[in-house]
Amino acid sequence: MLLTKWKKGDNSLADLDPMSPLSLFDELWPSAMMENGRPFSPPMDVSETDDEYHVRVEIPGMEKDDISIEVENNVLTLSGEKQTTNEEKNEKVYRVERRYGSFLRSLRFADVDSEKVKATFKNGVLEIDLSKTELAKPKKIDIT
Repeated sequence: MLLTKWKKGDNSLADLDPMSPLSLFDELWPSAMMENGRPFSPPMDVSETDDEYHVRVEIPGMEKDDISIEVENNVLTLSGEKQTTNEEKNEKVYRVERRYGSFLRSLRFADVDSEKVKATFKNGVLEIDLSKTELAKPKKIDIT
């Protein structure tokens, strides 16, 4: 389905441009998080075991010093900025598919121990292990 921009208060169908797609994120994302009209949000996988939550984030082209990790009130917050590379002034750019800019991702977990968070960064993949507290660990209930 193609969504088109429509000027509020104008009932004229002549102003509808079928070749101009409506971006639902125009008002939701700060301009600092946008590059070419698209938000930069690194892909993330989240899994869990009985004792831990595991988060894996793909952030190629960044260094570990460019990434911030915080855990507060069971909320994991990742942020950083992927800088554009300086191109030569005489070089013509024909296509840009890589994303650049700032990102901010937050995940809420059930009872994690913020003192037992481990993070590693290798080959553009950030891996974070968050230990569960005893309250969050599953418990077997015996039937009497």
